[in-house]
Amino acid sequence: MLRIIGGIARGRQLKVPRGSNIRPTSARVREALFNIVQVEGKSFLDVFAGAGGVGLEALSRGARGATFIENHPLALKALRENLILTGFTDRAEVIGQDALRAGQRLLEQGYRFDIIFLDPPYEKGLAEKVVPILGELLSPDGWLILESRSREVPPEIPGAALVDERRYGDSALRFYRKVVEERGEG
Repeated sequence: MLRIIGGIARGRQLKVPRGSNIRPTSARVREALFNIVQVEGKSFLDVFAGAGGVGLEALSRGARGATFIENHPLALKALRENLILTGFTDRAEVIGQDALRAGQRLLEQGYRFDIIFLDPPYEKGLAEKVVPILGELLSPDGWLILESRSREVPPEIPGAALVDERRYGDSALRFYRKVVEERGEG
């Protein structure tokens, strides 16, 4: 069972597709994430969104808007239903494409996000493929948060630095910050 754990939609039960390989982020990890990163008034990108639990949690806690990237048909159906259930359709955009294509499209359209969260399928190498593009989508003070298996080596992200890592059983959250180069006088 997946529920919103904080904010204006707290307690709202969300739909998760049955019999699929969708792995929602646990309540423990979501709570830890939102205790560390403040989302109020921020733009949020949820990549490999599944049924949308993390992005919906961000909207419930006051994110200005959320964009969801997901390409699994059952997950997309559940995500769209969950947006209606929570009443957040006016602050959300759903992109039904693979993360690489969707990220490239957002980049070409000039999008920037304050917070990017990605939870790719574990041990498939997808994070390494999409993080270079996602790093370019970060706003100057942006956060990129990667959920992965705790034993996986965190990828390097061009233009971002790994600043924190938290482990929760088999899962880990890796927190990256955009590196802003300071220009010297000259």
